Amino acid sequence: MFFKKNDKKLQFKNELSETTNNYNSFEELLRSIKKTNIQYDPANYNKFIVAVPGPVTHEDILAFPNVKWTIDRKKLRKFYPSVKIAFINDFIAQAFGCLTEASADASPIIGKTARQKQNDIAIIGAGTGTGHGALKIIGSSGYLPIPSEAGHTPFPFITKTELKFRDFLIKTNKVTCPVCNDVVSGPGLSCLHQFFTGKALLPSEVVKELSVDSETTQSFSKFYARSCRNYSLTVLGSGGELFISGGVAIKNPFLVDNDFFRSEFKQCSTKVDELLNNISVFLIRNERIGLWGSAYYGFEIVKQ
Repeated sequence: MFFKKNDKKLQFKNELSETTNNYNSFEELLRSIKKTNIQYDPANYNKFIVAVPGPVTHEDILAFPNVKWTIDRKKLRKFYPSVKIAFINDFIAQAFGCLTEASADASPIIGKTARQKQNDIAIIGAGTGTGHGALKIIGSSGYLPIPSEAGHTPFPFITKTELKFRDFLIKTNKVTCPVCNDVVSGPGLSCLHQFFTGKALLPSEVVKELSVDSETTQSFSKFYARSCRNYSLTVLGSGGELFISGGVAIKNPFLVDNDFFRSEFKQCSTKVDELLNNISVFLIRNERIGLWGSAYYGFEIVKQ
């Protein structure tokens, strides 16, 4: 996706989509894109922002879950010597996207119905796994990005039924300790529905069977809210805004826009009631939020 900037606002220009694992390397993917249309060749631009689904370390080789190849940063810079190349975690990109027009139609779920300026921002999204990211205000207008791999932390099960589901996950997924990625995700939704119904279905098939009051919906909403609350308490210590993204909720808003979610989000120690009351929760509606955030990062953060 390409953007231009007019009157201090990002404007979408055009896009091209490819399936990552159809290629054997990042370089092969880029060559294919160039062959499809020369305008998409990174060599034509002064900046190239790469948002990746995993930690951006100081290592030259970057590897990611669910992607069969790695990215060699040194090799990439040799291919494009005159281009400023920057790497960013995909959920930090989504967090920056919350500062753009891509979040303008976000739906209020909890708290204030209107966006506030100059707030700390956190974002969490269920898809193949659970992504997290945050932006902390520094100074008068800047933001400090705080990457997270919280999707790999153990998930807190509480009730007897939840503990039975934990045992089901351990057996089904052959894991010793279910983590957030196993629970608050598309695959997690499928496992939860199988636990309640005995049906092994894809996430897209599961949602067709759900109502707002079904057991699967109630439990998944509570799990999602618990993850949102715990992450909010971790990174929004002074209050702020939490955004929910990811295909699971964007395509099926009823999974988070319900009273089960709202009640679970608020269900915590009375000592943090005031803090939770200072956190507003919004549902992102734009699935391209990360692309908008990558563009923002390129224009506003990466210096030539």
